Amino acid sequence: MKRFSLYACTIALACGATVLLAAGTVHRSAIVGGEQPDVRMDAAFRDGLFLGRRDADGGRRRHLSSGRWSSDADRRLFVSGYLRGYRELYGQAASAEFLASLPDQHSGYRDGLADGLKDRQESVPFRASATENYKNADRLYSPDKGDPNQLQRFYKAAYCDGYQQAYYSEQ
Repeated sequence: MKRFSLYACTIALACGATVLLAAGTVHRSAIVGGEQPDVRMDAAFRDGLFLGRRDADGGRRRHLSSGRWSSDADRRLFVSGYLRGYRELYGQAASAEFLASLPDQHSGYRDGLADGLKDRQESVPFRASATENYKNADRLYSPDKGDPNQLQRFYKAAYCDGYQQAYYSEQ
């Protein structure tokens, strides 16, 4: 009789664990598949929303730090929340202001968008700092532009923002 009880408990625990795992898989696939029940409840989205609002409110430039999240689905939600939070204060002018701030940043952002979108479409793993454009940021340097190290920093920061936005965008 004890042996039968032990088998019954083991089977019940296994069934319960299977149901919990299946529910988690269905929830995650709904988010990845675009059938988002309510992204506003997702921790990654709320984190991005908070940081985007904080940066906009503090007058800081956009800085996407999606590396805080481990899965691509969470990173997509983070980027979406960040952009929404940042644009709540600045509207669509935030993007235009960001791109017009410096020509080198504009070039970096544009190159990052192109490379991020290409890598996403080709299912290449995230590799913003390993691309040719990122490695060769000094190719834009000319003596009349000032400090080459500052030029590279601006280009690379804008490149990473554009790359992340394109790679993790929901479209």
